[in-house]
Amino acid sequence: MKRRLFLWLCLLCCALPAWASEAAEYRLPAPIAASYDDILAQPQAVGVVVFEYDGRSAITIIDFPTLAEQGRMFNRVVALIERIGAPRDRVLSNEELAGFIRSTGKTDTTFAWGNNFLIGELVVFFNLADLGNVRLNAEELALRDYLLERGFIVLRNGFYQARRSRAVILSIPRESAGGHGEPAVSALARRTILTHEISHAEYYTNPLYAAYCRRFWNGVMTEPQRAAFRRFLAQESYNPDNEEMMINEMQAYLMYTPDPRAFNPHLVGMSEQEIAQLRRRFIEGFPGAPLAGRRSGS
Repeated sequence: MKRRLFLWLCLLCCALPAWASEAAEYRLPAPIAASYDDILAQPQAVGVVVFEYDGRSAITIIDFPTLAEQGRMFNRVVALIERIGAPRDRVLSNEELAGFIRSTGKTDTTFAWGNNFLIGELVVFFNLADLGNVRLNAEELALRDYLLERGFIVLRNGFYQARRSRAVILSIPRESAGGHGEPAVSALARRTILTHEISHAEYYTNPLYAAYCRRFWNGVMTEPQRAAFRRFLAQESYNPDNEEMMINEMQAYLMYTPDPRAFNPHLVGMSEQEIAQLRRRFIEGFPGAPLAGRRSGS
């Protein structure tokens, strides 16, 4: 009997698909509470780390040792949720994703330098992947399992459902010298990405702040200024027809992107004086955004 059971287990293990063993080898660790400065001080010589921002369970930050690892987990989600030209009703296969990234002039490591997604958006991604029989990679499966284990999502009647749809998952890369096809990430770039992504968490989790940003976009900015931001964001492959995304990205780039290589007046087609004036007017009516407290130029 024992011999038959042993043989049956061996056959079962041999029958498992390759992705199942890969997924078993890659898991996201339990989150630890950390402040802005704690996250920036994270040493490079460790694997992926998960943080709850200042202990707020609605804000999770996944800190990756490399851009490549971050891309493997999130590039397919980025294409579905954010990028112009990618389908909204299905998830791209590996081959389609690689071709789409090439078409944007990006690479696997530069498709997105940081990420922010609502749990509700990730639920759409995992359900569409299942419906399309898309084989997800180990990192994507690890993200799904983490969300299930931490109670952000639940599987009911064969579909994933959000239990905390307004919670947000952010991701950032660690500082590195680059190499092997991966660009360098400087200390300033890491700080910029973290600040930028936390401002999105503020937008998602602070209704007063989100309402203020909408009023600023519609009532303070002129139509030529809104058009300038739409053009800039479209050049970065964001969907300019998604008005909520335009507003969210506007506040993040205008106020919380201190690295001039990522955002400056020239990139958005405006003068330094005009950008400075917009920043002053944004601050004048500022309702308070404790998460995103480190503004550009402050």
